[in-house]
Amino acid sequence: MYKRLADGHATNFVQSRPRLADITDWLSSPRREAAILAFRESAYSKKPGRVVKRVSKYVRPAFDVVHLAQWDKVMKAVFAVRLASVRETDVFAMHADEEKVFSERSVIISDLLLLSASNDFSAKISISANISHHTISRLLERGASNPELIEGDVLEILQQARALRDFLSSRSDHSLTKLKDGMTYDLIVPYRDGALILRTLRINAAQQSFFSSPMPVFSVRTYLDKSMLSDRQYARMEGFRLSRDPLISNDDCQHTLAWLKKNAEETDPRRRLVVE
Repeated sequence: MYKRLADGHATNFVQSRPRLADITDWLSSPRREAAILAFRESAYSKKPGRVVKRVSKYVRPAFDVVHLAQWDKVMKAVFAVRLASVRETDVFAMHADEEKVFSERSVIISDLLLLSASNDFSAKISISANISHHTISRLLERGASNPELIEGDVLEILQQARALRDFLSSRSDHSLTKLKDGMTYDLIVPYRDGALILRTLRINAAQQSFFSSPMPVFSVRTYLDKSMLSDRQYARMEGFRLSRDPLISNDDCQHTLAWLKKNAEETDPRRRLVVE
């Protein structure tokens, strides 16, 4: 696809997403409290019944509908997922020179979880991955997606980036310890016949309260087709596998953590938004 046409389709897709402000505004609105109350009242039931219908009407416009995650004696939980658009300079912590030249909109994956366990109730929104307008355009331009499939492809990519980040946020025995010192990391992840470049980006202070973890966002920066990949990049990706099972075995967990350690490369923070 021609670059200009791909850029146009990417722009249309990003602009069709709700704004991140729709979600953050909901967090401080009476509708959030109503959603939690509806969930609390439903959680006393042994069966989920109408919980989805009761809660869904209060999570809008931030989310469309909630889904059952678990409903038994140990835990009751519902969740919702939404792709939202936001200017990257409004979310990520950047240097002044970066803010001047980098203000494109991106698509962020936002997860809502309402949870009841041991008579404790919680409502949490987690934002752990985003994909840049540049990446969406390159997926279209380089034939890894098309306008009819781009929404599903973007969701798949963001779910994969989120899963990789969750491996790090749930464990301490990994090597990306310099994150606290401001260092960023590049990762290269196989996708279709090419690869995605991911970077770790920090959240700016104004938005930190809406993000559930001090871990950085895994930000998808570009897509490279197979003709653009070097032998070294192929070597970094070798052995990649990401389990989709709800319960991850210890073997799968250790394998993925080892793969992340091998794959990640430190990036100069002053050039972290530059993609070759």
